[in-house]
Amino acid sequence: MKTPRPLTLVLTLSAVTALGVATVNSAPAAKTPDAKAPAAEAEVQIPKSVFTIPNTAGAARDPFYPNRIIQAEVSKPTTNAAPRVASLSCLVLKGLSGTPTSPLAMVNGRTMARGEDAEIVTECGRLLVHCVDITTNSAIVEVGGERRELRLRSDF
Repeated sequence: MKTPRPLTLVLTLSAVTALGVATVNSAPAAKTPDAKAPAAEAEVQIPKSVFTIPNTAGAARDPFYPNRIIQAEVSKPTTNAAPRVASLSCLVLKGLSGTPTSPLAMVNGRTMARGEDAEIVTECGRLLVHCVDITTNSAIVEVGGERRELRLRSDF
């Protein structure tokens, strides 16, 4: 099959043009000693972010929006004496099980053995409870240095 003559001419001219453009763009640019380096090539110094935690209310600033002042509240230290008394009242002995040689006590839904430590979630918060001893109808637990005997509730 013969290609029409005008189409051959167009294809040849486009190939020559593409080859010429490629050679012009790939040639290295001649540098003159008087030419100044563009600003984009200068080394850019990136500032470091500084985060400080203020200890007074109203002195905090958002690091991303420095003109916006954050109204931070300074937390006051809490005393642990009052919750300790309340924490022991939140513990309830739900049941006793196991064998006579290794008894188990269920305190607030958590099964514990004699001498075991457990973190128990109560209405008063999370408590670290140590099971000191388990008898036939009670369990002795220790929370924060205070001991308490938890007895099974008798409904009759």
